[in-house]
Amino acid sequence: MRPVTRDGKRLLAALVFVVLAAALLASCGGSGSDSSSTANTAESSSTATDAGTQTGAQGNSSRSTSRKSGSQGQSNGQEQNGGQSKQVQAQQASGGPGRKNVETPLKVSGGGSGQFRSKGGDNSIQEFGDESDESELQEAAEVVHGFYVSRAAEEWDTACSYLAKTNIEQLEKLANQSARSKGADCATVLKAFTQPLPASVEREITTVDAGSLRREGEQGFLIYYGPGHVKYAMPLREEGGSWKVTALSGTTLG
Repeated sequence: MRPVTRDGKRLLAALVFVVLAAALLASCGGSGSDSSSTANTAESSSTATDAGTQTGAQGNSSRSTSRKSGSQGQSNGQEQNGGQSKQVQAQQASGGPGRKNVETPLKVSGGGSGQFRSKGGDNSIQEFGDESDESELQEAAEVVHGFYVSRAAEEWDTACSYLAKTNIEQLEKLANQSARSKGADCATVLKAFTQPLPASVEREITTVDAGSLRREGEQGFLIYYGPGHVKYAMPLREEGGSWKVTALSGTTLG
C-alpha cells in the first residue's frame, strides 16, 4: 500500500476546500463565469485519492441525522416555518446555539493507531510517520475538538483560528471569484457555507475520542472515534509550534 505523501495530503486538502468553496459560491449567487471558473478548478483536482472524496463524512453523517430528527420532530407536532424549526430560527436570531449547548466533552483514550487498522483495507494513514507521545496527542485532540465546537457554536473567528494559513488563503481567494463574496474573510466564508442545525445535532458533531496522532515532520493525522464510534482521521499541519487543521471535517477510515 502506498504511504500518504506530503503532496498527496496537500492535494487532498486543496480538493476539500475547492469543493466547499464551490458550494459557497453557488449559495452566494455567483455569476455564470464565476461558477465555470470554480468548476474548472475543481476538475483540475480530480486526481485526488478516494480518501479525499470521503472527507466531510462526519459532517454529512450528522446532517443526515438532522434530516431524520427534523422529520421526527415534525411528526411530533413541532411547528415549522419556511422549512426550519423554531429552534434553528432562535439560534440564528441569537447569533448561535452557544458553546455550552453543543459541546461534547473531549476524550483522549489513546491506545495508538493499531486499534484503527482495517484488515485487508487501506491503512496508509494509520501507518503514516510515527506515533506521537501522549502530550502531543492531547494537544492535537484539543485543536480538532476546539475547531468542531467553535463551528457548532457559530464562533466563526475562533473556528478560523484553528485552520492552517494556506487553507484560510484558499477559502478567501476562492470567495473573491464571486462578486457577492468578494473581499470576504475566513469567518464570513465559514458562516455563509455552514447551515444552522439543531443544537442536538451540532453537539453530535463535536464528539471526539482521540486514540492516535501519527506525524512526520510538520504533517500529521489525528485518528479518533466520532459519533457512533465511527473511525475518523483529521489532517493537521504544524505552524509556529502549534497544530492547525487542514480540512473542515474528518475523513472516515475503513
